[in-house]
Amino acid sequence: MDNIKLSRREREKSKHKQEILDSAIRLFSEKGFYNVSMQEIAEKSEFGVGTLYNFFESKEQLFVELMEVGIEKFGQLLIPLLDSEEAEEKKISDFIQAHIELMESNIELIKLYISQYGTFTLVNPMPQKLSNDLNISIQRKLEVILNTGIQKQIFRRVHAEIAALSLCATLKAFILESSENFDKEKAKDGFSKIENYFMNSVLNKNNDNNKA
Repeated sequence: MDNIKLSRREREKSKHKQEILDSAIRLFSEKGFYNVSMQEIAEKSEFGVGTLYNFFESKEQLFVELMEVGIEKFGQLLIPLLDSEEAEEKKISDFIQAHIELMESNIELIKLYISQYGTFTLVNPMPQKLSNDLNISIQRKLEVILNTGIQKQIFRRVHAEIAALSLCATLKAFILESSENFDKEKAKDGFSKIENYFMNSVLNKNNDNNKA
């Protein structure tokens, strides 16, 4: 572990970079990417413009890294839940409920992503590709979970691919709708309703483990 321990200088550099990213996301989410200058980001983060260019060669590169870090965080939160050793029903429940934390901790990033990738004027297509790749990975893992649950007679003989796609689309639509004026309690209620609706549609009611 000592071999990968960061030096004091590296820790300071990492800290400064994160401060710049934090300031940038606030400004981007408030004013939009195209209405924010590197000078404003520098002032917000309390660094000189030259310091910003030491970390990022352009505003676009800063934006792309911001998106990439965020998408990676989403994957680190959601993928382990789907890969866990829990029962199939619990995996899906944990996956759905984890979106509450995902939204609460990353609401500015989500708003920024929606504002840029919900339009035809893209800053850079790479983050959208990374997001799509993550979505595909999640959908495939959900398909495996559903098919395994079907084999165990936990779930009905649903079309696993369509069910996984429908769940992901529903979660995405709810996030889109509730992100503009995020309210944690309303989000919790919404995700619980999504979970109940989805489980009612896939659970095998004839399975003894699923009887009330």
